[in-house]
Amino acid sequence: MTRLTRSQVQDRNRETVLEVARAAFLRDGYVATSLASIAKEAGFTTGIVYSGFGSKADLALGVVGRLQAEQIRALGERIGAVTKSPDMLDEVRQWALEATASGWVRFELELLLDTMGDPRLAEAQTARQTDAFQQVVAVVRPRIPVDLLDDETLEVLAEAAVDFAIGVAIRQVVNPAASLEGFLRLLEPIVASITTA
Repeated sequence: MTRLTRSQVQDRNRETVLEVARAAFLRDGYVATSLASIAKEAGFTTGIVYSGFGSKADLALGVVGRLQAEQIRALGERIGAVTKSPDMLDEVRQWALEATASGWVRFELELLLDTMGDPRLAEAQTARQTDAFQQVVAVVRPRIPVDLLDDETLEVLAEAAVDFAIGVAIRQVVNPAASLEGFLRLLEPIVASITTA
Protein backbone atom coordinates (compact mmCIF):
# COMPACT_ATOMS: atom_id res chain seq x y z
CA MET A 1 0.00 0.00 0.00
CA THR A 2 1.35 3.43 -0.98
CA ARG A 3 1.73 5.92 1.85
CA LEU A 4 0.44 9.40 1.24
CA THR A 5 2.83 12.31 1.51
CA ARG A 6 2.22 14.98 4.11
CA SER A 7 0.97 17.28 1.34
CA GLN A 8 -1.44 14.64 0.05
CA VAL A 9 -2.80 14.06 3.55
CA GLN A 10 -3.31 17.81 4.01
CA ASP A 11 -5.09 18.03 0.64
CA ARG A 12 -7.32 15.08 1.52
CA ASN A 13 -8.11 16.57 4.94
CA ARG A 14 -8.85 19.95 3.34
CA GLU A 15 -11.28 18.34 0.87
CA THR A 16 -12.99 16.44 3.69
CA VAL A 17 -13.41 19.62 5.73
CA LEU A 18 -14.76 21.52 2.70
CA GLU A 19 -17.33 18.81 1.97
CA VAL A 20 -18.46 18.56 5.60
CA ALA A 21 -18.59 22.35 5.91
CA ARG A 22 -20.60 22.61 2.70
CA ALA A 23 -23.23 20.18 3.99
CA ALA A 24 -23.38 21.91 7.38
CA PHE A 25 -23.59 25.46 5.98
CA LEU A 26 -26.32 24.50 3.53
CA ARG A 27 -28.24 22.52 6.13
CA ASP A 28 -27.90 24.81 9.15
CA GLY A 29 -26.71 28.16 7.77
CA TYR A 30 -23.48 30.02 8.38
CA VAL A 31 -24.27 31.55 11.76
CA ALA A 32 -25.50 28.32 13.39
CA THR A 33 -22.50 26.29 12.20
CA SER A 34 -19.32 26.33 14.27
CA LEU A 35 -15.81 25.27 13.32
CA ALA A 36 -15.90 22.87 16.26
CA SER A 37 -19.02 21.14 14.89
CA ILE A 38 -17.47 20.90 11.42
CA ALA A 39 -14.25 19.48 12.88
CA LYS A 40 -16.16 16.91 14.93
CA GLU A 41 -18.31 15.84 11.95
CA ALA A 42 -15.19 15.57 9.76
CA GLY A 43 -13.37 13.52 12.40
CA PHE A 44 -10.65 16.12 13.05
CA THR A 45 -9.64 18.41 15.87
CA THR A 46 -10.64 22.06 15.70
CA GLY A 47 -6.91 22.86 15.48
CA ILE A 48 -6.59 20.93 12.22
CA VAL A 49 -9.50 22.88 10.74
CA TYR A 50 -8.02 26.20 11.89
CA SER A 51 -4.60 25.31 10.51
CA GLY A 52 -6.14 24.48 7.14
CA PHE A 53 -8.39 27.51 6.81
CA GLY A 54 -7.53 30.11 9.44
CA SER A 55 -11.11 31.04 10.32
CA LYS A 56 -14.71 30.03 9.86
CA ALA A 57 -15.17 32.89 7.38
CA ASP A 58 -12.20 31.75 5.27
CA LEU A 59 -13.57 28.20 5.24
CA ALA A 60 -16.99 29.54 4.25
CA LEU A 61 -15.48 31.62 1.43
CA GLY A 62 -13.88 28.46 0.07
CA VAL A 63 -17.21 26.66 0.20
CA VAL A 64 -19.23 29.50 -1.32
CA GLY A 65 -16.72 29.95 -4.14
CA ARG A 66 -17.15 26.30 -5.07
CA LEU A 67 -20.94 26.55 -4.80
CA GLN A 68 -20.97 29.59 -7.06
CA ALA A 69 -18.90 27.85 -9.72
CA GLU A 70 -21.04 24.69 -9.51
CA GLN A 71 -24.29 26.64 -9.74
CA ILE A 72 -23.19 28.71 -12.72
CA ARG A 73 -21.87 25.58 -14.45
CA ALA A 74 -25.22 23.86 -13.76
CA LEU A 75 -27.03 26.82 -15.32
CA GLY A 76 -24.80 26.54 -18.39
CA GLU A 77 -25.56 22.84 -18.69
CA ARG A 78 -29.29 23.46 -18.40
CA ILE A 79 -29.38 26.08 -21.14
CA GLY A 80 -26.61 24.63 -23.31
CA ALA A 81 -28.70 22.60 -25.73
CA VAL A 82 -31.97 24.55 -25.56
CA THR A 83 -33.01 26.21 -28.81
CA LYS A 84 -36.42 27.72 -28.01
CA SER A 85 -36.99 30.80 -25.87
CA PRO A 86 -39.78 29.39 -23.64
CA ASP A 87 -37.73 26.24 -23.00
CA MET A 88 -34.67 28.29 -22.02
CA LEU A 89 -36.72 30.42 -19.63
CA ASP A 90 -38.15 27.24 -18.10
CA GLU A 91 -34.61 25.90 -17.61
CA VAL A 92 -33.53 29.16 -15.96
CA ARG A 93 -36.64 29.04 -13.74
CA GLN A 94 -35.93 25.44 -12.67
CA TRP A 95 -32.29 26.23 -12.01
CA ALA A 96 -33.21 29.27 -9.88
CA LEU A 97 -35.78 27.31 -7.87
CA GLU A 98 -33.30 24.50 -7.18
CA ALA A 99 -30.48 26.91 -6.32
CA THR A 100 -32.68 28.83 -3.90
CA ALA A 101 -34.03 25.66 -2.28
CA SER A 102 -30.51 24.30 -1.72
CA GLY A 103 -29.77 26.69 1.15
CA TRP A 104 -27.06 28.43 -0.88
CA VAL A 105 -28.69 31.87 -0.75
CA ARG A 106 -29.30 31.88 3.00
CA PHE A 107 -25.76 30.67 3.64
CA GLU A 108 -24.26 33.31 1.37
CA LEU A 109 -26.39 36.10 2.85
CA GLU A 110 -25.47 35.15 6.42
CA LEU A 111 -21.79 35.01 5.47
CA LEU A 112 -21.96 38.41 3.81
CA LEU A 113 -23.70 40.05 6.76
CA ASP A 114 -21.34 38.47 9.28
CA THR A 115 -18.15 39.47 7.45
CA MET A 116 -18.95 42.88 5.92
CA GLY A 117 -17.12 44.75 8.67
CA ASP A 118 -13.81 43.04 7.84
CA PRO A 119 -12.06 44.82 4.92
CA ARG A 120 -10.09 41.70 3.92
CA LEU A 121 -13.20 39.55 3.76
CA ALA A 122 -15.22 42.31 2.06
CA GLU A 123 -12.53 42.48 -0.61
CA ALA A 124 -12.69 38.70 -1.05
CA GLN A 125 -16.48 38.86 -1.38
CA THR A 126 -16.20 41.63 -3.99
CA ALA A 127 -13.65 39.62 -5.97
CA ARG A 128 -15.94 36.57 -5.84
CA GLN A 129 -18.90 38.60 -7.11
CA THR A 130 -16.80 39.94 -9.98
CA ASP A 131 -15.79 36.37 -10.74
CA ALA A 132 -19.49 35.42 -10.83
CA PHE A 133 -20.12 37.98 -13.56
CA GLN A 134 -17.20 36.60 -15.57
CA GLN A 135 -18.42 33.03 -15.10
CA VAL A 136 -21.89 33.99 -16.36
CA VAL A 137 -20.35 35.67 -19.41
CA ALA A 138 -18.29 32.53 -20.10
CA VAL A 139 -21.43 30.37 -19.93
CA VAL A 140 -23.54 32.65 -22.13
CA ARG A 141 -20.97 33.98 -24.63
CA PRO A 142 -20.91 30.82 -26.82
CA ARG A 143 -24.70 31.12 -27.27
CA ILE A 144 -24.69 34.76 -28.42
CA PRO A 145 -23.25 35.95 -31.72
CA VAL A 146 -20.78 38.82 -31.18
CA ASP A 147 -22.59 40.93 -33.78
CA LEU A 148 -25.78 40.59 -31.70
CA LEU A 149 -24.19 41.53 -28.36
CA ASP A 150 -20.64 42.82 -27.92
CA ASP A 151 -18.53 41.72 -24.95
CA GLU A 152 -18.94 44.96 -23.01
CA THR A 153 -22.74 44.90 -23.28
CA LEU A 154 -22.83 41.22 -22.39
CA GLU A 155 -20.74 41.93 -19.27
CA VAL A 156 -23.13 44.70 -18.20
CA LEU A 157 -26.14 42.43 -18.76
CA ALA A 158 -24.48 39.58 -16.85
CA GLU A 159 -23.80 41.89 -13.91
CA ALA A 160 -27.38 43.19 -13.98
CA ALA A 161 -28.78 39.65 -14.17
CA VAL A 162 -26.62 38.45 -11.27
CA ASP A 163 -27.55 41.51 -9.18
CA PHE A 164 -31.25 41.07 -9.93
CA ALA A 165 -31.07 37.34 -9.13
CA ILE A 166 -29.30 38.08 -5.84
CA GLY A 167 -32.00 40.60 -4.95
CA VAL A 168 -34.81 38.14 -5.66
CA ALA A 169 -33.01 35.40 -3.76
CA ILE A 170 -32.59 37.67 -0.72
CA ARG A 171 -36.28 38.55 -0.87
CA GLN A 172 -37.09 34.83 -0.94
CA VAL A 173 -35.08 34.25 2.24
CA VAL A 174 -37.40 36.69 3.99
CA ASN A 175 -40.52 35.87 1.97
CA PRO A 176 -40.53 32.41 0.35
CA ALA A 177 -43.50 33.49 -1.80
CA ALA A 178 -41.42 36.18 -3.55
CA SER A 179 -41.56 35.42 -7.26
CA LEU A 180 -38.85 34.94 -9.86
CA GLU A 181 -41.22 35.98 -12.63
CA GLY A 182 -40.01 39.60 -12.79
CA PHE A 183 -36.46 38.33 -13.24
CA LEU A 184 -37.59 35.97 -15.98
CA ARG A 185 -39.52 38.75 -17.75
CA LEU A 186 -36.33 40.81 -17.68
CA LEU A 187 -34.45 37.96 -19.36
CA GLU A 188 -37.15 37.16 -21.92
CA PRO A 189 -36.10 39.59 -24.69
CA ILE A 190 -32.44 38.60 -24.28
CA VAL A 191 -33.28 34.90 -24.40
CA ALA A 192 -35.53 35.45 -27.43
CA SER A 193 -32.65 37.14 -29.22
CA ILE A 194 -30.28 34.31 -28.36
CA THR A 195 -32.59 31.54 -29.49
CA THR A 196 -33.49 33.22 -32.80
CA ALA A 197 -29.94 34.27 -33.71
